[in-house]
Amino acid sequence: MQSQIKCVYEEINNNVIVVGDYKAFHKENAGQGITVSVKVEDPHGIVLHESSGNVNGQFAFTSKQAGEYKACFSVSDIQTAYQTKLKVDWRTGVAATDWNAIAKKEHLDALTVELRKLEDNIREVYSEMLMLQQREQEMRNISEETNTRVAWYSIISLGVCVASAVVQLWYLRRFFKRKKLM
Repeated sequence: MQSQIKCVYEEINNNVIVVGDYKAFHKENAGQGITVSVKVEDPHGIVLHESSGNVNGQFAFTSKQAGEYKACFSVSDIQTAYQTKLKVDWRTGVAATDWNAIAKKEHLDALTVELRKLEDNIREVYSEMLMLQQREQEMRNISEETNTRVAWYSIISLGVCVASAVVQLWYLRRFFKRKKLM
């Protein structure tokens, strides 16, 4: 860590399971743990998890809205920060699901668990595809709107240039008639 506070950001959709594991240790001696404070916030700054004085730990939540979630880790002083290395494992969606607990609870065999994993992976990929289609549509709309604005700006600029030329011709013709050169 280079400063007393280090933050990790993750873009997460709504209704997604999120699990984060962290471990803080000395830079040169990985066996020596260093206590850190952890604060996890949603996109609006609402604190979802907060703990202090832990060498390692875990936080878990289900996202209520899509956006950028933030996990900040801090140490007591700047000297400790220079000597601290932090390992963070931030898992979302299917990767955050505890499949062993599900298999024990529902008495499932290994093949059924793998099929459920695949099914959940397919659902996650499908929902991401729908989200990407929605973003693509939004970007297309923005692009078309910008294109329309540029076209109107070009037409108005051309009109101003033509009007300026007409005014210049009118002024010069009037000027030369007064001077009796024409």
